Amino acid sequence: MSLDHAILGVISLYPCSGYDIKVEFENGGAGLVSSLSFGTIYPRLKHLENTGLIETYQTKTSGRPKKLYELTGAGWQALADWLTQPPEYPIPIHDDLLLKIIFWGTANPDDRETLIEHLQLRRAESLELLDYIATWVENGVSMIDEYGMLVLSYIRACLDAELVWIDATIAQLEGPPQPPIQDPQGLVEQQRVRRAAALAKMQSEDTKQA
Repeated sequence: MSLDHAILGVISLYPCSGYDIKVEFENGGAGLVSSLSFGTIYPRLKHLENTGLIETYQTKTSGRPKKLYELTGAGWQALADWLTQPPEYPIPIHDDLLLKIIFWGTANPDDRETLIEHLQLRRAESLELLDYIATWVENGVSMIDEYGMLVLSYIRACLDAELVWIDATIAQLEGPPQPPIQDPQGLVEQQRVRRAAALAKMQSEDTKQA
């Protein structure tokens, strides 16, 4: 994803200040599918202004001057050109929970209860997000066009599917551990031996130092 094009996209919604862009990535629709640190925004805005894709003007809010950014004709065209380019497939997914689950069997296989707690936390967070979206589309304040609603519908479908997966995963983890689906090189047993040896060595060294 291009950070510059993401910023152009936010400005296309309405003329923005740097703070407005920050809020959009924290609480708005853009923040549901992308991320942008506050420290990154102003250097990119300066770059976009220097390349002629945005321009600035001053307005007043509550009597105070406010600097807003607006797209130039070249900026609108650059954003449209980017939209027509085939998007990259979203791999890696960037999900901390899924990344931890991949390594759970190697470093913490006996503690299934903590993983269940992680999943229960994710379930609560996903339900909260579903409720937030439901309220969002009926708040009478936010601008949600046909295309924005398509994104929100996708996110809803993903969250619904995730909740089904979480319940099935918790039910599995509450049962006995299952053997590997496939392990032609015997890595699972090797991992167990390596981990046990390393932990025993650490315990022995700690005992000597005590």
